[in-house]
Amino acid sequence: RNEAILAAIADGIVATDAQSRVVLWNAEAERITGVPAAEALGRQPSDVLQRELASEGEAPSGDRVISITRGGHDVWLSLTEAVMSDHEGSVTGRVFAFRDISGERVVEQMKSDFVSTVSHELRTPLTSIYGFSATLLRGDLTFDDEERLTFLTYIASESERLTRVLDALLHVARLDSGDLELQLGSTSVGEVVAEVVAGAEAVARDGHRFVVELPDGPVAARADGSKLRQVLGALIDNAVKYSPGGGTVTIAARERTNAVELRVVDEGIGIAPAEQPRIFTKFYRGVSAPLDGERGPGLSLFIARGLVTAMGGRLSVSSVEGEGSSFVVELPAA
Repeated sequence: RNEAILAAIADGIVATDAQSRVVLWNAEAERITGVPAAEALGRQPSDVLQRELASEGEAPSGDRVISITRGGHDVWLSLTEAVMSDHEGSVTGRVFAFRDISGERVVEQMKSDFVSTVSHELRTPLTSIYGFSATLLRGDLTFDDEERLTFLTYIASESERLTRVLDALLHVARLDSGDLELQLGSTSVGEVVAEVVAGAEAVARDGHRFVVELPDGPVAARADGSKLRQVLGALIDNAVKYSPGGGTVTIAARERTNAVELRVVDEGIGIAPAEQPRIFTKFYRGVSAPLDGERGPGLSLFIARGLVTAMGGRLSVSSVEGEGSSFVVELPAA
């Protein structure tokens, strides 16, 4: 009965004798550490795990959080220790109970990153808005119409930036909760491309050139038109941002079997292979992200993939460092 309980318990249980040799290593301890009981029995925990489990001194130091290495990765454990003594008070062994809390630590780190990122993204425009408005309200200074217009332009621009950040956070919340409202229907891909590219050309800097490649006939996807414009706008904005030296941004569409494919290709700095799986995660901004200009909270690609997925499609990327990136949106045909 005792063996069955130890085998089924949700905590890793390790017991050592007076010489600190392992005498018990249950099934959950095997799973958490990745070390079979046969390799652990008769050895000291420090030899098995490359770190000591026991606290210093004879009295256990209470619940602790420690890390071990499993498969080349850090695993965080919540560890409880009990000391076994004989009638004379001498230590005859120790029992350790632990569980894997790596997932909880990841969540806590994500919460911390979220607060840090959002605080920074909100503080920057708010500081500018407050600074310019407070300056305009000073009674000891006078401003001519041109100076006043400059200040008000900055206030409007930073307010718009603040609105974009809040809209992005709202989209993230809706994607996470599954509360996103979609109006799916036949959507003209050509019209969406023309509208978004015209907007990009109006604000383009650094000599970017936009090339549109569309089939001769009409192309219709089953999508939400406003969401598709948002996705395409994010991809084009990303292409411009990561090709700071200018160059050609190509927006192409083609029909496939029961699907429509949209492709946005730039001639920018590209994305390292190790970064490519991570660029669609929340708040991720690549190590090669340009340092000049407005970087944003790192949500646009996460939102873009979420919107495409919600519309029944798929968003993928291929890239070569120093040569550029290609983002592909696949949507059901109307």
